[in-house]
Amino acid sequence: MLVHQLLRQGAMTELVGPLSSGRTSLLTLCLRDVTRRGRLAALVDTDHAFDPVGAAAAGVELRHVLWVRAEGQRRRALKAADLLARCPGFALVALDVGESPPRLSLAAAFRLRLAAQRSGVALLVVGARRVVGGAAALSIAARRDRLAWAGPGPVPRRLAGMRSEFHLVRKQGAPATTEAERLWWTA
Repeated sequence: MLVHQLLRQGAMTELVGPLSSGRTSLLTLCLRDVTRRGRLAALVDTDHAFDPVGAAAAGVELRHVLWVRAEGQRRRALKAADLLARCPGFALVALDVGESPPRLSLAAAFRLRLAAQRSGVALLVVGARRVVGGAAALSIAARRDRLAWAGPGPVPRRLAGMRSEFHLVRKQGAPATTEAERLWWTA
């Protein structure tokens, strides 16, 4: 259900959170959802953080994913996302801006939004903090809620699972966030 809320055709969604908050897992679920339907997705990976082996194990059909590695070049990553958002044929264009997101002007953010609207693509911007502001139709904040450890003895040694919490920060045309808009996801 959460994936379908994030993937709004012709709109830009922003997913933010610190390391180990679940944001990358949710990005992977979005890629899986799109590629399992036989649709094409593009991922602009600013910091070369995408794990294709892990994504394939999670069910992502890699043959339906265009992976653009920006190797830390934030301006190039933004330009690639802008160009891909204008290309017809993609159901999803995801821009992972990483841990040190670029400063994005209001004009650049709205240019990305307009590109998504015109092409009908779902544009997902993922990072540590918000960078597109009011240009996003939907903004979700992720945070790690709980870790589950397993193993013999009094000190468990293996991570068995993680529970993440997702909060609606902004929804275009909606009233302020309420407690009912908290979403849970367990990995």
